Formats: sequence, structure tokens, C-alpha cells
Amino acid sequence: MKKGKSPTVGYLLAFFLGGFGAHLFYYQKYLKTVIYLLIVIFSAGKLLPLTMVLGWIDMFFIKKWQKEYSEREEKVSKRLPETPTQLPFTKEVTQVKKLEPSPEKVLLQKGKEKFYKEEDIILPEYAHLETPLYIRKEIEELKNSVKAKKSSSPAIEITFSTRETEFMKDSIKYADMKLNKADFVPLRVYWTTFRDLDERQKRWYFYWRYQALNGNYLDTDLSYVILFVYELLNYTFNQSAAFNVSTMVRLREAYKDRLPDLDRYIVPWIRDMLVELNEIELAYKWGLGAEPYSGLNFYQIFKEYQEDISKIPMEEWRKVLYGYSETTFFKTNAQRVYAVFEQALKLFQRINIEEGLDLEKAWFRPEEKIETYHFFSSAVIGRNVPSRIIKYLQYVPTDYFYNEVTALFRLSENVARLLAGITRQLQVNEELLPPGFKEALLEEIKRLDLTEDVGLKSRFSPDKKIKNRFSQVASKEKEGPKHIIPPRPVQTTGIDGEETEPELELPEIDIPENRSRIRLSDEEVDVEGFISSLTEEEFKFISTFSNRKKSINEAEEQLRDQGVPVTIFVEQINAKAEEYLEDVFIELIGEEYVINEELVTVWEEVERSNRHEN
Repeated sequence: MKKGKSPTVGYLLAFFLGGFGAHLFYYQKYLKTVIYLLIVIFSAGKLLPLTMVLGWIDMFFIKKWQKEYSEREEKVSKRLPETPTQLPFTKEVTQVKKLEPSPEKVLLQKGKEKFYKEEDIILPEYAHLETPLYIRKEIEELKNSVKAKKSSSPAIEITFSTRETEFMKDSIKYADMKLNKADFVPLRVYWTTFRDLDERQKRWYFYWRYQALNGNYLDTDLSYVILFVYELLNYTFNQSAAFNVSTMVRLREAYKDRLPDLDRYIVPWIRDMLVELNEIELAYKWGLGAEPYSGLNFYQIFKEYQEDISKIPMEEWRKVLYGYSETTFFKTNAQRVYAVFEQALKLFQRINIEEGLDLEKAWFRPEEKIETYHFFSSAVIGRNVPSRIIKYLQYVPTDYFYNEVTALFRLSENVARLLAGITRQLQVNEELLPPGFKEALLEEIKRLDLTEDVGLKSRFSPDKKIKNRFSQVASKEKEGPKHIIPPRPVQTTGIDGEETEPELELPEIDIPENRSRIRLSDEEVDVEGFISSLTEEEFKFISTFSNRKKSINEAEEQLRDQGVPVTIFVEQINAKAEEYLEDVFIELIGEEYVINEELVTVWEEVERSNRHEN
């Protein structure tokens, strides 16, 4: 059987042996082959560079010559009689089920209606969006170039295109494609384009897209959803901004739970598309001003859970605690503290609502931002999308936010300690909380009977001793002075809005003199044993802390002559504290070593002993 020509062979011959006309001979261009050889021979090889360049130029005609050769061979084969060929062996043939027509064969004809109802997909909130003229013009020019390429006769064409522009052309080509039936084929590709899909994956994509546009959101891989989103971002599937944004919103709602990673991409892309359309107010809904380019801040998380802030993931709360370091109690009872903190948040939010206070206005303030905005990060974008300078409001946490959340968390640990029968308490600035909040929280846990949920034996059982214990705690809370919640800052209404209270003095969070500390005579700890166990260097190191603090540089300078790393030196002290005081003594907070606030009495005793010896 006669073999056909391979265009790959043709290109290779033209590139390496084009100067001798090898590619021309391959495609039976014998006259031109002789001409190339004569030029080389009669010039004694001096004109070989010229014929090599001519051979490279001929590479633009390989595709045409291949087509001519194939057509010529086809005509010849039709004139040949069909003669059976005897094979020297038998070959088993497996019958394969006939596949459906290729997707290209179901391409809708020009003039027919789209396979989806655009008006049913567009959401009322985005119905007014209009595609800018420059985008329409760019897409129309690209569509015309695709049509011209299909209808033009073979000719020399030198084009420079990128992966992104090729994607846009493919998207235009497949915009009207649909399939009524296909099987799911997995696809996991970053920066997905049509050229990453094989035929079976294409078939599924066209079927899935058809179903999604008609309200049937089938289970599929994230890469297929992202591919469709790329088509919408580039305006190549549909040129309506209202349709594209609405479709992305519908995709997000349909798949945000099934494909958790989708929100990482589609939410900022929806926001970017709205900013590009100068729809700044709508962009706020999708995180503009809540997500600085350096990373996510708490405002967007708050807005998502503002109906019940106790549902905000605990790891997000931990990120915004101010000046809190894990205590030994917390390390062994974290889930208990979290459970109490969740109830504290519920109670705190309810009290704020009852008193007519707006947490959003108290916890976040708007700042006017003017920044260079970059669009569609990590997306396949072939159209021209230059960055631009925009002005918008960014909502940043206030001092109230950090201080109140920290006070709530510290108080929650104190309540968890009480429930566990531990009298030692952390310092809490309760002036930031509603009057009698600890008592109310204890009553709330009792009312809801949540002691089992926090993994603790109930302290609210009928047992009189236990009841008396908590009655005493509650009575002590009542004896303390009642504090009024400080006034909250007023939120501005827009970029040009005026603040009614521009200056606001926040209460300090210094340690109150009457806060609970361990006593030197506390039976639970051995203060005298701890102090006696300290070496002279350790004793001196602890006694020279200023206001419970010592910077890392100061600590390193003090221990320089001893040749002991600060971290190891501090660990030695903490190991003794764990043994005698059941807690760490020195904590590293930021760039400073700080005496554990629960053990301040011990530090003061060391300091007094040092003064007495000197």
C-alpha cells in the first residue's frame, strides 16, 4: 500500500535541506528542485545561503502543497479498481459502539436562535450593565478575523498570537456549540483553554455548558467551570456584560459548596469585571474595599457572617486578638475556651442589637483609597485590559474591634477557668464590655445547659456547694462598679461623608490594680520553690525586666558574655516555672519578652528580693 506524504517531513526537509530543494523533490516539484541544485552547483556553493532562505520561505507553502498532493492522490485512488489484499495473518476486529457525531457537526447554523434564553439568565440587579464600546469593537474585530480565515483561499500569512488570543479565537469558534448527551471526563488543568481538552473532554464541556445555561448545574470538575468563566471574562461567548456577570453569579451560587476552591477565583473576578464597568457600588458587594491587595482583612469575613458572628471560623478570630498569648490552661483546654467564646459572641451581638448599637459601625471605619487596580489575576485574558487608578472606600478595623474582641476572648477563658474550678483569672478590660457581662455569660451557659458541650462537668447542678461557689462569683461581679459602654464611632456614608465624632478617646488597656493574680501562699503553686531553683544569672535576668517587659535586643545584650542563646536561657526558666508554677513564666510577644500576666506576683517577689540583696 502506498504511503502518503507527511507535512512534518516536508517542514524538516525545507528547514535543513531546503537549499538543495529536498522538500521540493519530496512534493514532486521536480522543475524547481533542478533550479535550486543548478544555482548551488554553478555558484560553487556561494549562493547556498540564498537557496536556504528560499527553502525556509517555502515552508509557508507546505500546507498548500500537502493539500494538493492529498487531493491528487485521492483522485487517483478513485480510478483504481478495488482489489482485495491477502494478509499473511488473521486480525481480530473488535466492534466499537458508534460515537455520536463530532461536536463540530452540531454547530448551530447562522441565523438560528441561541440554545439558551438570555433574558432568563440575566439577574435584575445586573440588567442595566452595558458592554463598553471598546470591548465590543475588539471582540468584533477578532470575530471578523476568524471568519476571514475560514473563507480565505490558501495564501502566505504571518501572524503572531499568544495562548490567550488563541483561546479567544477558539471561544468564538465554539460559542454556539452544544451537545445533547455526553459522559463526564475528569479535567484538572491550571489556566484551562480549549487546547488542553481532548475530544471526549470537549464533548462533556459542550454538554455541561448547555445544561448549565438551561438551569441544570451538573456535577463537574472545577477546571470546566473556570474554562466557561474565562469565556465570560473575555466576552467571546456572549458580548453582553449583563449576561456575563449574571452567569458568573449564578455559577458561583450553584457550585460554591460543591467546589470550595471556586470562590478564590470567581469572587475577585466578578468584582474586577464590575470595577472595569465602573460599577463601584456593586463591586463593594463583592469585596471591593474589604480585600486589600496584600491579603484578606476581617471586614469581608464579618459581612459574610454579620447575621451571626459566632459562626465566623475560630481561626479567623485568633488572627485579630490583640496582645494575647496562649496560656497553659488554654493549650490543654482550647476547645472549651472556644465553646465559651462562641456563646460570648452570641450574647455580645444580642446585647448590641437590643441597645441599638451597630457592630459594623463600631468595628470598622471607611478609609478613602486611591490605588492602581489590576484586573483578573490568574485568569486567561486575551483582550486588552489595562490597569487603572480608582478611588474607593476600604473598611478597616477600629481600635474598638481589636480591644473588644480581645476582651471577649480573655473573659471567655476566665469563664472556662471558673467552670473548671480554677480561681486564677486573666486580666480583662471589662470597661469595653456591657456591665455584668461575665455574670450574664455564666447565666447564659446555665440557661442553655451547654456545660457538656464545652467538655466540662456542670457547675450548675443541684449540688449546693457548686451552687454556692457560683453564687459567690456572681455576687462579686455585682459588687464591682458598673461601667457604661463607651460611645461608638459614627460610620461615614460615603467618600465625601463627614464624621460626626472625628476624635474619639478609647479607654486604655493597662492592667488594673485589682486584677486577679496568683497569691504567694497559693497551695496550687510553689512560688518559694521556683525562686529557690533560679540560678544567679536567671534571678538577675528576671529582676531586670522593666514594667514586665524586655526587648529581644536587651536580652541578647545581657546574656552576650555568658554565650547562651536567649531562647535556650528562657526555656530553662520556663521549664522550672512549669514544674513549680504550672505555667510558663516568660512569653515572647512580638519583639519583646513579657512576664506572664498570671505570674506577675512572682516577678514582683523576685524584684523585691533583688532590691533587698542590693
